[in-house]
Amino acid sequence: MKQTKMKWIGLSVAACLLTGSLAACSSPAKESASGGASSSTVPKEAVTLKVEMFDRGNTPSGAGPVDNNYWTQWIQKEFGDKNNIKLQFIPVPRNQEVDKLNVLMTTGDAPDIVFTYDMNTIFNYVKSGGLTDLGKLVDEHGPNLKKFLGQETLAYGVFSSKQYTIPAKRTLQFAHASMIRKDWLDKLGLPVPKTKEEFYAAMKMFKEKDPGKTGGKVVPYGFAAMNGSNYVSSSQFLGSFIKKTSEEDFFAFKPSWSDILMPGYKDGVQFLNKMNQEGLISPDFALDKDMKKFEADVANGYVGAFTSIAAHQNLMLPGNVFDTMKKNVPGAEYVSMDAFTNEEGKRPKQIYEPTGLHMMIPKSSKHAVEAIKYLDWMSQNDVLFKLSNGVEGQHYTMENSFPKPITTDEAKKTFYNNADIAIVVNGKDFNSKEKNIEGAALTYPNYKELAKQNIINALIDGYTLPRFDRPIDADIKYGKTLEAKAQETVVKSILAKPADFNKIFDDGVAEYLKIGGQQVVDERKAAYKEMKKK
Repeated sequence: MKQTKMKWIGLSVAACLLTGSLAACSSPAKESASGGASSSTVPKEAVTLKVEMFDRGNTPSGAGPVDNNYWTQWIQKEFGDKNNIKLQFIPVPRNQEVDKLNVLMTTGDAPDIVFTYDMNTIFNYVKSGGLTDLGKLVDEHGPNLKKFLGQETLAYGVFSSKQYTIPAKRTLQFAHASMIRKDWLDKLGLPVPKTKEEFYAAMKMFKEKDPGKTGGKVVPYGFAAMNGSNYVSSSQFLGSFIKKTSEEDFFAFKPSWSDILMPGYKDGVQFLNKMNQEGLISPDFALDKDMKKFEADVANGYVGAFTSIAAHQNLMLPGNVFDTMKKNVPGAEYVSMDAFTNEEGKRPKQIYEPTGLHMMIPKSSKHAVEAIKYLDWMSQNDVLFKLSNGVEGQHYTMENSFPKPITTDEAKKTFYNNADIAIVVNGKDFNSKEKNIEGAALTYPNYKELAKQNIINALIDGYTLPRFDRPIDADIKYGKTLEAKAQETVVKSILAKPADFNKIFDDGVAEYLKIGGQQVVDERKAAYKEMKKK
């Protein structure tokens, strides 16, 4: 523990020296990991600071509710009590967070610190004037916060020249990776596919030979509903069919919710239609919105390959889907696969921006200063290390200078979903991509090498979504409607009879453009041209 803590503290001091601001850094450093403030900055009357908290509905038995548990009590003791601030955590269901947040913002009941990943929601709040300008507040009360995030990350929270959000720092930008059953490949004498053609050939053999002896239940390529959780998806496979386009069209045709207008995307959908006709994909994917059918098929050893979040808890944590599969099907094993090549031979993958969620302080908040102080306290090296990893011996042990999670039921009672508490960071920061990958893989002790290779593959040829420095009104107005229409069009097209495919897809695109899609394209093109003039 001492070695890792010293590493974090040393990096902090180095950053101060590089910027020539050691004196400025020294004052916050006097605030210990427990984050005490000097008596002159403590308010005379107690202040209640309300902070949003994701409720994922997965609280372990005996852990206490998400708004009153081991960590919320620790935060109250180490930050709240020492600053005369009463912390109140406001649970928001993760799968309803945007809708719930919109209600809270509209009624004026929003917590002092709110957050979301949804950019259109952020743009809507910026446009409506619902957010506090945080620039001066961060300068005055957030030295640790500024130092930890850096200007590159903070710049993602600037809209219309004002710092309206504080983006979390994302330590690794990976999203999805693909896996394939190695034991099936071995039985058939096949290598791990390296191209889309090799992948398709393997799926055909999985179907015809049924190497897992599933009795006809084999699902060569598994995925779930496109309007469900995105942790398992066919989007990466479909994206590999997209053809190279101009930067302007990329900005115009690539909103966060759909690739439906991108050149070549239709070819990918048609290929999935072909695979559906041949029985190579999950037959009931469109109905599997909660992923339960997909997870059951994997656990029972029916699924040959799939694409999911590169290192996902539901699959890889001890006691979850992969462990169940190994019990049900001895010898079953997945390996990482990176086979979805495009016309240039590359393996394009949409990855995340170098930011996580965006934290905001509503205009209605009367405690913006306290909110920034809370985020600043959390950004201290030792505080963030503890929130991210827990207590040594209780929640982790040190392995090769990395904190390796303890995964017993007892440990889980006081350490789960801590990423939802340490909101200034997404992932664990060990100061280099290689170390961050190693540290992330340690989270999955039974599948460390698989997780590591998945993360590496997920970053190859990665690209981020186009970023606008201003709200796009049409995105805000039509986004949800267009997302639903795009998903409906793709699903219907995959399931269509081959003779009906073109009509169903083309009619869907025409309707998409008619109900706001064309307006989105036009406004995004105009905004792109304005940004290029700067």
